[in-house]
Amino acid sequence: MNKPLLPQNEADVYTYGNYHKIIEESPVPMYIFDLQTLEFLEVNKAALVQYGFGKEEFLSLLASDIRPKEEVNSLKVAIQDFHTTYYDFGNWKHLRKNGETFFVHIYAHGTTYKGRKAQFVMAIDVDQKVEAQQGLLEKNAEIEDILESITDAFYAMNEKWELTYINKEAERMLNCKREDLIGKNIWEFLPTVKESAVYAEFERAMRQKVSSHFDTLLEPLGIWASISIYPKKDGLSVYFVDITTQQKHMQMIEKQNEQLKKISWLQSHEVRAPLSNILGLVQLLNKDGLTDTEQQEIIQLLNSAATKLDGVVKTINNQANIEG
Repeated sequence: MNKPLLPQNEADVYTYGNYHKIIEESPVPMYIFDLQTLEFLEVNKAALVQYGFGKEEFLSLLASDIRPKEEVNSLKVAIQDFHTTYYDFGNWKHLRKNGETFFVHIYAHGTTYKGRKAQFVMAIDVDQKVEAQQGLLEKNAEIEDILESITDAFYAMNEKWELTYINKEAERMLNCKREDLIGKNIWEFLPTVKESAVYAEFERAMRQKVSSHFDTLLEPLGIWASISIYPKKDGLSVYFVDITTQQKHMQMIEKQNEQLKKISWLQSHEVRAPLSNILGLVQLLNKDGLTDTEQQEIIQLLNSAATKLDGVVKTINNQANIEG
């Protein structure tokens, strides 16, 4: 087993004393290993607790023994560059005595320890932090998958009106590429919209932190859109749907309703007069004792009323067929 060696000379006494005090008293897990052999040369109590070894047991190991096999080569590559000042090596996966893997953040610098070229290491347990970050990344990826799959166009912006996210449907409707807009002010892309009532709704939602929903014509895009704005902590989330087809359909229905009103008026006013004349003349024609001349006059009046009624019917048909 490798045990800490006693200092052999005055220089080693100074070096060993300084390292011993730093390592033993620090709550941060620390150890020193030989850069050539990877043998552990010193370790503090915090590291022993973190890795689950006794001191003699730990010092009998190599630096590669506390790492998964797949990371050993990366370790050897990383220590090829000798850093004489503290260097941030980032997150690494390490092993406890029981075989459990966990993440540590490594800060280290090269040194000479008892005449041996060595690496002085601080290995801070960041497993919960990394797990939380991975969970957040997975959740963000899940949310992104949802936003990419919905049929609504969606984009998000910060308080500076800078776009932070755009889904593929928004790309299609805005006729743009997201990489060209992310980080850009949306009103630079839609300057004429800023001059309309639409901007006022966006500004109100941003300032008052309230939601808003409205339908509007987006002239720069040539579409009618149904827009829903929702405030978030650092800006706004916006959903919008192209309702141009529905809007045209509604306009057609409104126009048809106007035509139906005209037809109804024609039926209730224009048709009534000639129809009443016809009914009255038929009753006269059925009377006994009418002379030939009187019958001819009634027939002429009937013909005139029928012609007028036919004209009204044609007018009604024309009104009904205006929309095809």
